[in-house]
Amino acid sequence: MPSGFTKRRRRLRRGDWVDVLSAAEIAATLDADGRLDGLPFMPEMAAHCGRRYRVHRRADKTCVEGLGLRRLRGTVFLEELRCDGGGHDGCQRGCMMFWNEAWLRPAGHYDTIGAGLAKRSAAHAAATSGFPRPLPTRDGDRYICQSTALASATGPLTSWNPAHLVREVINRELSIRLFLVIIVRALLDKARASAGLRPLGALAGTPAPKPRGDLGLTAGDRVRVKPAAELTIMLDDKGRNRGLTFEPDMAACIGREYVVAAPIRKIILEQTGRMVELSNTVALDGVVCQGVCSKNCPRANQLFWRESWLTRVDAAASPTKSRPAPALAEAATE
Repeated sequence: MPSGFTKRRRRLRRGDWVDVLSAAEIAATLDADGRLDGLPFMPEMAAHCGRRYRVHRRADKTCVEGLGLRRLRGTVFLEELRCDGGGHDGCQRGCMMFWNEAWLRPAGHYDTIGAGLAKRSAAHAAATSGFPRPLPTRDGDRYICQSTALASATGPLTSWNPAHLVREVINRELSIRLFLVIIVRALLDKARASAGLRPLGALAGTPAPKPRGDLGLTAGDRVRVKPAAELTIMLDDKGRNRGLTFEPDMAACIGREYVVAAPIRKIILEQTGRMVELSNTVALDGVVCQGVCSKNCPRANQLFWRESWLTRVDAAASPTKSRPAPALAEAATE
């Protein structure tokens, strides 16, 4: 961290309005690797410098692939701000971006309304002219982004200590009902694991490669998730279809209709930092991980669907309206 920099220790909460600092101010917080507390500030974030957003929820913890639930400090998510992959060769993971509180200030905290607007306009003009220094995105054939840096930017979180869930109830980021659901589910999954069973909602089929499907889906197409009995035919004994897992959170979508958000053609793998190409895979509008099976992880990752798990629906003949899974914010509070 640059000499003389004092990190602001301001605890933001869901619904707070914040201004993203100017590009120059944020650059002053970053180390030589473009990171603060191990978390990179990515090129995709620079376009938001000087703008005002609302806090979606705190990100005091997150799932990290291969490591499970891990702890973060002084970090939040902002509403609707997902990475568009523009600085990472068009990666389509669409991750929510982590914002260190040192990169934000409470809206209107330092300025009168008029002065604040002028300052934000000037900051935005500076942001659109480019970040003050290059932000690294590659290390050889490995991509550098917040996702691939999470293992080093996070710390251990005790698996069976519910204190973090209690704090989320107090901060109104988790309802009492969902708190109880998460606790009961965690206990059941632990018991199932002891008995050699898969977690609740996890499906599995038989060993052997399974077809990805070939529906030729595009954005706007209406689909229905197949019944569980048909899904297992398209999964191997590890619950995967050619490497892509049918996640336990997906079980809540079985039998429901959705609209295709976009075909998914390439994503960066979190554990390896390598870009992989996908085929016959889509994201569904409004369908993200709810975090129930991972102790209220706030990351809200997009869920990716093989076309073989879906059936095309004729929109004109469909008697029901698409009902996406509830957004994380809606699921967290009552």
